[in-house]
Amino acid sequence: LWFMRVDELHVFPSVPTIKGQLREGFRYVLKTPSLRNVLLIVVFVGTFSYEFQVSLPLFAEFTFHDTVNGYALLLAAMGIGAIFGGLFSASRRNATLRLLHVSLFLFGGSMIGAAFMPTLYLAILALVVVGIFSVSFISIANTILQVECTPSMRGRVMSLWTVAFLGSTPIGGPIIGWIGEHLGARYGLIVGGVVAIVVAVFGIIGIMKTKIAKSR
Repeated sequence: LWFMRVDELHVFPSVPTIKGQLREGFRYVLKTPSLRNVLLIVVFVGTFSYEFQVSLPLFAEFTFHDTVNGYALLLAAMGIGAIFGGLFSASRRNATLRLLHVSLFLFGGSMIGAAFMPTLYLAILALVVVGIFSVSFISIANTILQVECTPSMRGRVMSLWTVAFLGSTPIGGPIIGWIGEHLGARYGLIVGGVVAIVVAVFGIIGIMKTKIAKSR
């Protein structure tokens, strides 16, 4: 913050509050493919992948039999990874859909890798990697939404981002909890990782199809 160049900031006038702004925001997002697709991705990933408050306690207790210390260490490992992921994302000049899908793919793969770790300490190391790609994905998605939308719509678009990300996790929590309880604690992470990879693959295929269509 200290080194920010204030003269390079783009300041736009505030949009006055009028009736129908929320509906206008929905219509704007639906008509803008880049925004719509990112928000849909966030809904799926938020529902099934970002359920660490459910999956990690089960992972610590039933897989490694270390409820309190194990959960604290796993959560701290993700936090350490998040620091590196945030620094990496901040160092990049451009946020693209391709980079978004690659980060999501690596996020899902690292979740699955962490689920198969045989010891607590190896799982801690794996969750550092999960934290890196978790924050990278969130940062890139957030940046794309803010850059792609018009300034007058930015507040409404970001409010939909909050609903898509934070509003989806309470829906997926009971699902991941049920999976962890009945199939095994590792499967809570595995399901989240698989969903992230599937969504990323579909996104990459969509980008490739778009490029092929444009080249014709």
